Amino acid sequence: MRSFMFVTLILVLMMGIVMAGGIVTNTNQSAAYMRTLNRNASTDIDAVYFNPAGLTKLEDGLHLSLSNQSIWQTKTVNNDYVNLANNEFVGDVAAPIFPNLYLAYKTGNLVISAGFEPIGGGGSANYDEGLPSFEKDISDLVPAFQTSGVTEYDLTASFEGSSIYFGGQFGLSYKINELISVGVGARYVMAANTYLGSLMDISLNNPTLGGWGSPKLYMDGAAATMTGTAATLQPIIDAQAGGFTLAELQGAGYLTAAQVQQLTGGLTLIGVADPSVLTAAEVQGAFSQAAQVYTAKGVLLDKGIEVDAKQGGSGISPVLSLYLTPSENLGIALRYEMITKLELENDTEVDDSGLFTDGAKTNADMPAMFAMGVSFKPMEKLRAELDLNYYFNTGVDWDGREDNVDNGYEVGLAVEYCLNEKMKASVGFSNGNGGATDEYQTDLSYSLKSNTIGLGVAYKVSDNMTVNVGGLNTFYQDGERVATTYTEKYAKTTYGFAFGIDYKF
Repeated sequence: MRSFMFVTLILVLMMGIVMAGGIVTNTNQSAAYMRTLNRNASTDIDAVYFNPAGLTKLEDGLHLSLSNQSIWQTKTVNNDYVNLANNEFVGDVAAPIFPNLYLAYKTGNLVISAGFEPIGGGGSANYDEGLPSFEKDISDLVPAFQTSGVTEYDLTASFEGSSIYFGGQFGLSYKINELISVGVGARYVMAANTYLGSLMDISLNNPTLGGWGSPKLYMDGAAATMTGTAATLQPIIDAQAGGFTLAELQGAGYLTAAQVQQLTGGLTLIGVADPSVLTAAEVQGAFSQAAQVYTAKGVLLDKGIEVDAKQGGSGISPVLSLYLTPSENLGIALRYEMITKLELENDTEVDDSGLFTDGAKTNADMPAMFAMGVSFKPMEKLRAELDLNYYFNTGVDWDGREDNVDNGYEVGLAVEYCLNEKMKASVGFSNGNGGATDEYQTDLSYSLKSNTIGLGVAYKVSDNMTVNVGGLNTFYQDGERVATTYTEKYAKTTYGFAFGIDYKF
């Protein structure tokens, strides 16, 4: 369970800023992308990422592209769990700096290229009031100690995390003939995550005892009761009846029916699934162990729960590319990125949650993907492009989390029109389904179906320089998860702006 929750935290940070791509993979990798949303058939310098084989269409010489995207996202979770004092939780995700750098040198039929991009993650997520999954256990203290006079709880919760998976890639492209170009390369992925969170100032309100106080008082009281219960069984154990079950103890006259019922109810409260099969010695052990847990938990709640952890790892993904030009006005691009095997290791300073054991390792692969783009020019000034991205999510290792996803996809269409010799205007549309099932969705990590609109311009400043400016807005379909004790609803908004310069030396 701890491993499952830890992988979930990794995924929420990575997908926090992903607004174009699969569950963990960013495909918004240039300013030109933001104004079109479809670049898989690009033959400009950003083809270093989108269409490596298509780089053979560049002019001979050295080409450089530098761009930055600024992306903002709001995530809202509504949870109707009966004990929660607050039902709406809002998280802000920001990536004001999301850079892309591409280089390509073409000579004859050969192109050597390199790129640097945030291939996963890229932002910081801030939940000023925490999340329902963080607060739910605290809220359960109210009904647990209601008979003692507790009426409500209070706390100060926060969670802040950042994730960046930088990709550094190198490739070779070669033009075989006028119809076929090929590309081969690899991307080295460097992952860095940080987690900083806390549940502080936890208190319970008991009007009959004068108001707010630490939950340690009630936890210690429960522990004392459990210790006392364990002690009452000692004479029975000393009388050689320690191996009798609760039913046998009642039948032999050691316990009354009321006492058996009381013990059974207490065992159920501390998580024993079938109390009837326990012997007197096992019952005593269960209450003694529970008393120790309650005492330790009381100390922790009184102090507050904190997490301060970092995580890192790296992996390599080979990239293959093919570009076909059946005619002057038609281009077909195919790209396959193999799975990036990632094992991330914890570097933990503080961990009161038990989720971030120092030195522990977690699997967090980036899935293989297939990308296709078809570019068509029905007239000299007009170009259209149709794209498909397909993500092989079911082939990854997320320590079991992959069991709750299907393969994902994106499809889109872009139209670009030359307004004059210097300026092109474009608009693009993309529809995405990350592949998350209903079982996948949690407040920590949810993936929603989306539609995105992007638009912008490219301006040719000189024969050697082009500027790209674009913006987008993503509209998400709300999600929902129905659990046994609550219903949780998920919403999200994303918008962004990009500026980039392409230059030929």
